[in-house]
Amino acid sequence: MKWLLVLMASLPFAAAADLKSVQAEPNLERRSERALDYSSEVLTNLRIDLEGKEWSKVSIELADFRAGVDLCVGSLKSTGKTARRNPKYFKKAEVRLRELGRRLKGLQQLLHVDDRTKMDDLMDYVDKVQDELVNLTMGVR
Repeated sequence: MKWLLVLMASLPFAAAADLKSVQAEPNLERRSERALDYSSEVLTNLRIDLEGKEWSKVSIELADFRAGVDLCVGSLKSTGKTARRNPKYFKKAEVRLRELGRRLKGLQQLLHVDDRTKMDDLMDYVDKVQDELVNLTMGVR
C-alpha cells in the first residue's frame, strides 16, 4: 500500500517535462502533442503565479507557452505530411489550441484591468496559429 502512495505522489513530477525533453522526441507527431501538453502545464503554473502575484515568473511562463505552441506547429509542418490527407494530428492540435486559447483568456481575467493588454498579443498569436491549422486541414486545395 505504501508503494502505491509513493507512486501516486511521484506522478506529477514524472509528467512535468521541460522543453528540451519535448524537443528530444524523435516522432514529430508525438512531439507536437507533447509540446501542447507542455504548454498546458505552463498555463497551470501561470495560474498559480498569477493568483500568488509572482510577477517575475509571469513573463517567463508566457514566453515558454509561446515556445511550446511554436514547437507544436513547427513539428507538424516538419512531418512533410499533407494536412488534408492526414488530418489526425493537425486536427488534434487545432482542438487543443482552441482549449488553450480559452484557458489563456480566462487567465487574462485574473489580471488587473490595466495589465490585461499585455496578453493580447499572445492571444492573437494563438488564434492566428489555430486559424492556420484550420486552413491547412480544411482550406482551399
